[in-house]
Amino acid sequence: MMKTLIFDFDGTLVDSMALYIDGFNQVAKDFSLPLIKKLDLAELRQLSMRELADKYKIGPLKLAKIVLTVNKNLHQEFVNLEFFPKMKSILRELSKNYQLGILTSNNLENIEAFLAKQNFTDVFDFVYASKSLFGKDKTFKALIKKHKLNKAEILYFGDEARDIEACQKVGVKVAAVTWGFNSPELLKSKNPDFIFSSPEKIAIS
Repeated sequence: MMKTLIFDFDGTLVDSMALYIDGFNQVAKDFSLPLIKKLDLAELRQLSMRELADKYKIGPLKLAKIVLTVNKNLHQEFVNLEFFPKMKSILRELSKNYQLGILTSNNLENIEAFLAKQNFTDVFDFVYASKSLFGKDKTFKALIKKHKLNKAEILYFGDEARDIEACQKVGVKVAAVTWGFNSPELLKSKNPDFIFSSPEKIAIS
């Protein structure tokens, strides 16, 4: 029986794709990378984060620097994001019966500022930030240990292939959501435990 529902932030709770693309394009020249155009999105959604890094020949250290820079530059913009439609009411309803948490690769300060502006700090029992894009499984283990969670009672919601892969490494059930970054086809190919096509599906499951 599930007791703890943990959510990714970007692409799962909030639509930050356009913001990230703008943020990336602002620093692309500094990192000797090409700009991302709107026409590129369909192709990019078919690629995992590792495949994207390979495509643009970005090593782990360089990728970490890019993400850190973009997250810092966009701090004020993150505060002004909005939840996906109906997500707030769904989360409030879920919080009546489940422990809710956030596990994200975004900055903790960004998430806390966003939740404060949304008057939503009382809904989540914890927010945990990972500094590694490819080490989410290790962060997950640390989170489970810190909050004394039972892996068998956790369901994680994420919008990327790497979310599914991390959960499978840890042994946690994972639900892929198709309204975020990666395409439904790529997500299905990773064999998540569940797949949701809209936030409303979460509420009735």
